Amino acid sequence: MDNIGLHHQKTPPMPEQIFEAVSFKALFNNEILAYEKIIPALEKFGGVSLNTARYYYGILNNNSAIVITEDFGANGWQLTEDKFGLCIAHTLMAVKYLAKFHALGFAMSHTNKEQFTQLTEGLMESRYGRDEVQDKWAMTLECGLERVIQRAKEYFEEIPEQFLENFRELLTQPMAYGRQLVKPKEPYITLCHGDYLRNNVAYKYGKGAGISENTPLDIMMFDLQTLRVSSPMFDLTFFLALSTVTDIRQPNYDQIFKTYCQNLKENYEKFAKQPLPQYLSPDALIREYIRFLPHSILITSAFLLEMVEPHGQSGEQMLNAKPTREEVFQDIMHRGGDIVDYELANQMLELYQLATQYNVDVFAK
Repeated sequence: MDNIGLHHQKTPPMPEQIFEAVSFKALFNNEILAYEKIIPALEKFGGVSLNTARYYYGILNNNSAIVITEDFGANGWQLTEDKFGLCIAHTLMAVKYLAKFHALGFAMSHTNKEQFTQLTEGLMESRYGRDEVQDKWAMTLECGLERVIQRAKEYFEEIPEQFLENFRELLTQPMAYGRQLVKPKEPYITLCHGDYLRNNVAYKYGKGAGISENTPLDIMMFDLQTLRVSSPMFDLTFFLALSTVTDIRQPNYDQIFKTYCQNLKENYEKFAKQPLPQYLSPDALIREYIRFLPHSILITSAFLLEMVEPHGQSGEQMLNAKPTREEVFQDIMHRGGDIVDYELANQMLELYQLATQYNVDVFAK
């Protein structure tokens, strides 16, 4: 019998205007919808279990919300010990799961478009819903962009100056860019987790003869607040950028991408009972992957430093903090040190090399 433990998510007290401005309304709306309707419908459609946290209760009010799920740690699920940088075994398992999840969405969309639309139409934009953003977040994105460009120049002279300036121009208005990028566009329409990272998945590990205690045997995902309908490459680029490091990702890139594509094909054909469309082939998906790389690099510039060198503030402290522009600049440009610098520079190099190799204009309007 499963051990029973509960995990409570509860928003702090705040005015309704602030509740919406920080996207709590969208985030909790999405999570409750995911647990109550979307995940059960997908599991029924595919005849599978998606290994999400067991859901018990959720309520969304005008200026507060509560979600109660199981404490999955009581049943043997564990987060990885490393705060960033999954090993190749953990990476491949996470990619296989992601491909299965995307395949379910594609299969339902292709075989019963009306059901898929009805199921997902209640999802709200949780990241790019407003052009007006907090000053600190706007400064964070601006400084993160500057750090990426400066470190790319320092590390890799082979990246042309014009390429970096085009990158800067593309991301000058990050909210408008992000909203346009993630908008559902045929034919790449499926259900995405939206924040598929190391800290939002948990693993079970092997024990016994011939099995290392560090070998992952199964995986689950949780934190479904950012669920969205978008391109599958939104999730894949996001995951690889923030959950793998250069020294794992670059030498194993072909294996990682091939694993994703193979599992997408196998699961799609099982769920849809029809051949995989050509636009979901590896040759087509790599171009879609490249198109999403600028977005994942920008997000990495804002969040990787927190994984490498956490500032230790609570969510409420972060919400109420009012740092000066200079304080934000110094923090975003330097926190995480050489580790973050190296990762950001290499992600820019990967973008340049892949865009050049596959002749993809990532700056096209």
